[in-house]
Amino acid sequence: MTEQGERGRDALPDGLGITCQRILQAAEAAFVAQGFHVTTMDAIAAGARCSKKTVYKLFASKDDLFRAVMERRREEVARLPVDPHQSPEQALRDFLLRMADILLRDSSIALMRIAMAEAGRTSLLGPDWTEPRPEMARLELEKYLTQLASAGGYDFGGAPEAARMLVGMALGAFHHELMAGLEVSLPREVLTGRIEHAVRIFLRGSRVDAAR
Repeated sequence: MTEQGERGRDALPDGLGITCQRILQAAEAAFVAQGFHVTTMDAIAAGARCSKKTVYKLFASKDDLFRAVMERRREEVARLPVDPHQSPEQALRDFLLRMADILLRDSSIALMRIAMAEAGRTSLLGPDWTEPRPEMARLELEKYLTQLASAGGYDFGGAPEAARMLVGMALGAFHHELMAGLEVSLPREVLTGRIEHAVRIFLRGSRVDAAR
């Protein structure tokens, strides 16, 4: 998706903006159900209850539409806050559970599988997709860890590395298993238990008295 295309869609009139969201929803459903190559713009237009001409008015190609679907998922993660009014254990637990609800849902796993399968086609996601770039949800976590350390009692070292480590501890194994098809679904209590355990270990190991 070009920067110009993103700005253009952000500035759409209300009616066309609603149509754009319907197109994105229909496209995501089609990509998840049928894969990238089988999905057609005709099917997406039918699912969005609009003409194919309208789809092409908003999205230059199926590649552009897939990029927009993936970016919408990223933005959903980017809006995740960390509640500074909760205890550290509760705040991190709730943040990671909300992140898991997005990243581990069936549609997210299916979209990531498509992206990986199409990784050789740089035109699909663009060369910058796999390059390091800010992940806003993780940046929110980094800010929270920095504030927590500044208040005293914890030493996380570098906040970016600590944030990556915590997310990996809590969700990494589950994500890899789902991507590989080793797990079909995760019981909520198993996911919650893993996250709570990871948070306890992370905070215990980062306490100033434990670091000495």
